[in-house]
Amino acid sequence: MLHDVFICHASEDKDDCVRPLAELLRAQHLAVWYDEFSLNIGDSLRESIDRGLANSRFGIVVLSPHFFAKRWAQRELNGLVSREIAEDRRLVLPVWHEVGQAEILKHSPPLADVLAVSTARGIDFVAGELLKKLRPEESPLIVARDFLIAKGVTPPVVTDEWWLDLVEIKESVLRFPDLNHGRRWIFPLPHRLDDRGRARGLNLGWSALQMDWAEEGEDLGLCQLSPPDQVHAFLRRWPGLMECARDNPGTLAMYAPQLTIPGLDDGFADVFDDLMAAGRKDAYQSPGYGGPPETTDGEPPLCGELIAWRHPTFGNYASRELSYTFVDAHNLSYSRKSFNAFECLAWLLSDAGPWMPAKLRETLIEGMRDRPYGWSQEVLAGDDDFADALLRKSPRAFRFTRSVKAALVDRLAKALAEMNVAQDASVVAARFMDLGFVDDYYLDEQRRTAVRRRGRS
Repeated sequence: MLHDVFICHASEDKDDCVRPLAELLRAQHLAVWYDEFSLNIGDSLRESIDRGLANSRFGIVVLSPHFFAKRWAQRELNGLVSREIAEDRRLVLPVWHEVGQAEILKHSPPLADVLAVSTARGIDFVAGELLKKLRPEESPLIVARDFLIAKGVTPPVVTDEWWLDLVEIKESVLRFPDLNHGRRWIFPLPHRLDDRGRARGLNLGWSALQMDWAEEGEDLGLCQLSPPDQVHAFLRRWPGLMECARDNPGTLAMYAPQLTIPGLDDGFADVFDDLMAAGRKDAYQSPGYGGPPETTDGEPPLCGELIAWRHPTFGNYASRELSYTFVDAHNLSYSRKSFNAFECLAWLLSDAGPWMPAKLRETLIEGMRDRPYGWSQEVLAGDDDFADALLRKSPRAFRFTRSVKAALVDRLAKALAEMNVAQDASVVAARFMDLGFVDDYYLDEQRRTAVRRRGRS
């Protein structure tokens, strides 16, 4: 584990100086190591210093009458200063305890020239002066490191290349998220402008947390189809994730709209209720498939689309609008899409997702029928008898022959397997056929053809 500082001291100085100083530094969220550096006669100062610096960023040496009574060799004391010069960095921070410059000069002239702080001005003053060296001007890496430690995460030493990778991910993926990255379970960073100091450090800290939980979220395949209890368990498993999700309810609703359903919203009911307020931009009005979102009455929707599942009438959004965003809601930065429209249709027609209210499932299926373009394009992009019949036959000529039906069942089986849904694909195929999705496809094609003709006239 990385420590900010170790304190090398004579054992006699522990109670009146070292322990109070360590407690003050720890109160400032610094990791202080000192118990193993209580020196006794016969100990090697140089070996103790080297051991401490191998695990800490700085070393504090409490110079006192008890310290010098140990008869440290002058060459060892001078060697500390020589090492600082050779490495061109400040390694040791001297604290004078019940000694003055004359005593320091007597034992080690080089150390007498090193700027030190004296306990004669009080332990609080000493701690304040040391903090200026230990945490200069809110160094972003130190802020990030302290943030992670406070969250219960132990990061690598600040010189590790892991931090360089973290900065790259923050700048390329998290600070300005883009749909092209294809990342889900990432959230906005708290500070939009973070060129320096504390804001940059906090963004780095949150980036480190997001790297881990986003990877697990992807590995688990958590999406709009996942059982709510699995999503809740995930949100509570990672340090900082619940806090981040509550601070960004719109983004959470983007990834997991099932959590917005009343009764499935444990830990988020209040923030989702607030998200339903008029004018909440983070509730996101989907651009849909062209133009403003469609509603059942032609009036503006009653809430943002991301929170529509929470509304008694789904915000008055048209079923075709809801089915579109069920698959592919996005806001140019964050995206819901995990499976294509045909796969999502297969899921809706299966027995998966018993958590979904019947009214919502029926509305989404209705929307898939009213706007078949999404699922049909996935079908037509394939090469099988079902795609060929759908593309080449007229509404009157299309028949579910044995080969066409077999192709549909095979395609549905692959879709269900992709989503880990264990169900007989022939049952889902029967529901697909009984609901008349093919007829809906041809009706939609006729409407589209009529629109294109009017556009040319």
